[in-house]
Amino acid sequence: MTGELVQTTTSDHVVLHGFYRRSEARLATSPEAGSVDGAVLLHGLGGNFYSSRMLLHFAHTLSGLGISVVVANTRGHDMINTSTWSGRAKSVGAAFENVGDATMDVSAWAEFMVHRGHRDVLILGHSLGAIKALYAQAHGPHPKVRSMIALSATRLSYAKLMETPRGQLFRETIQRCGRLIEQQQGDNPIQVAFPFPTWMTPQGYINKYGPTETFNWMHFIDRVDVPTLMLFGQKELDDNPAFEGLRTELDGLRAGWNPLTIEEIADADHFYTSRFEAVDAHLVRWLTR
Repeated sequence: MTGELVQTTTSDHVVLHGFYRRSEARLATSPEAGSVDGAVLLHGLGGNFYSSRMLLHFAHTLSGLGISVVVANTRGHDMINTSTWSGRAKSVGAAFENVGDATMDVSAWAEFMVHRGHRDVLILGHSLGAIKALYAQAHGPHPKVRSMIALSATRLSYAKLMETPRGQLFRETIQRCGRLIEQQQGDNPIQVAFPFPTWMTPQGYINKYGPTETFNWMHFIDRVDVPTLMLFGQKELDDNPAFEGLRTELDGLRAGWNPLTIEEIADADHFYTSRFEAVDAHLVRWLTR
């Protein structure tokens, strides 16, 4: 795709970068797009706007429907990066991020799309990016965000993770982070092994996975009041500990909440490997409907 490198600045003065493509198609010839004329695509944990083959594919799909797109960094892009906050360099990234700050990131990118002339904005996020999108819409929605697509929103549930086969490792990690916070070392990244090997500050780990379940989207999904498509891969619902038992709860959501559409992609994993076209079909059908 051709497009331009762009940036936006959040309300707390963080500079974020992305890739913007204005669609040359017109909505009048693309009924599949409905009223949406702009979309913001958000990466998952430690991702960025340029390296996700999956997000770039869906950006191309949406662009073909007459929807202009920006594939966007959040402040949690990459594992550790240097970003500009109020004109000063600061170490940020997935190892340091507070997921709740995504409300400001999503709003800044929605405002960017408004400034580019788009009236009805769609937010599409994958994995942690999906959680950020849902959290932002529930806690600080931008008025021009009219619909959402959440791909594989992991369930950050302390209670459920404790019940998994690796629950003991999770418990030990929580306890370790608690001790480091008590020792005033909560802001220094450490290597953790659960739910997967990565770097994270102890305070960030407790915020994300701790007993308050602040970012368990099941606790605030009923506050998301715009049409929302949630997609999950069959394989992740079958085998991924972060989704254990979720299929039954999704059945309950399907039965009880009109703005929410929940669909499962057959034979798909968390990254929809070799199943991008199947996701495309769901996106087009949902946008049409």
